[in-house]
Amino acid sequence: MNIVSVEEMRALEAAAFAAGCTEAELQERAGQAVAEEVLRMVDVSERLVVLVGHGNNGRDGAVAARRLLERGLGVDLVLAPRHAVRPDELAWLRGLGASLVASEDGVGVDRALTGAQVAVDALAGIGARGALREPLASLAARLNAAREGRRVVALDLPSGVDADTGEVPGEAVWADATVTLGGVKQGLLRFPAAERVGRLIPRQIGLAESSLPYTILDETALRRLVPARGLDAHKYRFGRALVAAGSDHFLGAPVLCAGAAARVGAGLVTVASTRDVRLNVAGQLPEATFSQTEIRADEGAAAARALEPYLQSYGAVVVGPGLGRGAGTTEFVRELLCLRPREHTLVIDADGLVALSEIDNWVDLVDGNVVLTPHSGELERLVGHGPSGEETVWSEAGRLAREWGCVLAAKGPFTCIAAPSGRVDVWPRANAALATGGTGDVLAGITTGLLAQGLPAWDAARLAVGVHGLAAANVVQRGWRTLLASDLFAEIPPALGALSQLG
Repeated sequence: MNIVSVEEMRALEAAAFAAGCTEAELQERAGQAVAEEVLRMVDVSERLVVLVGHGNNGRDGAVAARRLLERGLGVDLVLAPRHAVRPDELAWLRGLGASLVASEDGVGVDRALTGAQVAVDALAGIGARGALREPLASLAARLNAAREGRRVVALDLPSGVDADTGEVPGEAVWADATVTLGGVKQGLLRFPAAERVGRLIPRQIGLAESSLPYTILDETALRRLVPARGLDAHKYRFGRALVAAGSDHFLGAPVLCAGAAARVGAGLVTVASTRDVRLNVAGQLPEATFSQTEIRADEGAAAARALEPYLQSYGAVVVGPGLGRGAGTTEFVRELLCLRPREHTLVIDADGLVALSEIDNWVDLVDGNVVLTPHSGELERLVGHGPSGEETVWSEAGRLAREWGCVLAAKGPFTCIAAPSGRVDVWPRANAALATGGTGDVLAGITTGLLAQGLPAWDAARLAVGVHGLAAANVVQRGWRTLLASDLFAEIPPALGALSQLG
C-alpha cells in the first residue's frame, strides 16, 4: 500500500469517483474493513463502543458499528455534535440493538467506555487541522483515560494527529491499533503522531493503484522475496559471503555480522580480520571460515589487496562492522571498492560508511549492486549535512539513492529501503528494542547472506529489513521490550519460515 499525503489521498478518492464509484460505496468498504479487523480482536460476547464524529470518518465509524451489530456484538454509539449519521440511519442502528449516547451525557459516555472491551475512535479524520475542538477534545481525553483494560482502535488515524505532518497540536487519541484505509497517511509514520498509532493495519478499499513511489513493506511483499532452498542443493549453490569486519577493539561485531549471514542461509561465510577477532569468531561461531592471512584494515590498501582473490570469487561482501576508524581504514575501504568486480554485491555498514564519507568522489565507486546501511548520523556524514526538515525520510532516501545510483537502507524507527530508481519501501513497525548496540551488524549480515544467495540488491535489503524486524518482534513478544543483538539469531530462521508459509 502507498504512503500518501492528504492531497494525494483526495486525488485517489477523486479518481475513484470519476470511475463511477460513489462516496457511499467507499464508506461501506471502509466500515467493513474496520469491522473485520475489530472482529479479529473480540469474541461475540464482548461489547464495543464507537465514538462517532463528523465527516467521512464518522460515517465510516457508523458503517463499522452496523456491521458489528449484524454480527451479533453489543455496540454503544457515542455521538458527537454535528455527527455524520442521518436520523433514519440512527433508527436502523437502534433497531439492530445499538445504544445511542449523546456526547453531552458525561455519565452515559463513561458508562459506555467502561463497559466496552474495544473502543473505536471515529471522531476526526484526515481533514481535521489544528488541535481538536470541544467537545471532541474532551471525548478524546475520556477515551484515553479509559484505555486500561480495553483496546482502542483508531479508524484511519488517531483523532487529533495531523495526517500530513505527524504533529499533535492538542489532545489526541492513544490507539492500540490503527486501521488506515486506502493509503497509509504519511503522518502516521512521523513523530510524535507515530507514538499514538499502535499496530498499523493498512486495508485496501478498492482505490486504483497509484504511481506513487513510496510503499509500505508488508509480509505479502516479503514472501515473494524468500529464496528457494532446493532439496538437491549444496552449500556453494547458496553462495559465499565475505565479512571484512572487526578490529582489536571491536571483537563482537564480526560475530554478529557473520552469524546473521550464516543464519539467513549463506552457504559459506568467511571472516577476514585480525588474529584476535578470528579467534573470537572461531570460539563463538564454529561454522565460520577465515581468510588465509590476518587482515588489519588499519594497514590500508595493502590489506585490501590481500583480499583480492576473495573479492573475485565471493559473490557477496560486507565491509565495515567494528572495522575501526582512521586514515588506514579509509584507504582499505577505498582500495576494496576499486578491486571489487562490479557484478558482485557489496554491503557497506558502520565504520565502512565513515570511511566512505572520507573518500573523494566516493559516489563513483558505488553502483546498483552496492547496499549502504546508514543510521541517521552516518547518513549525515555521507550527505555532508543534517536533514532539512522539508522532506520525509522516505523522500530523502529515494532522492539520495537516485543521486548515488545505489541501494540505500536508511535505518531508523521506520527504515526506508530505496532503490536506484527512487522507489522506496518503508518498514512500518517501529521497535525500540532494536535501539541497542550490534543490531545493525546483524542487519548487515542478513543482507549479505541474502545477497550471497543471489537476490538482487534492493530485494535483499528489503527482505533483510523485514526479517530483522520480524525476528525482533518475536523476541520482544516472549519477554520485555529489550533485547541483545545476539538474541536475533535464533529468530531469523522462524521469521523466514513464517514468510515462506504465507498463502
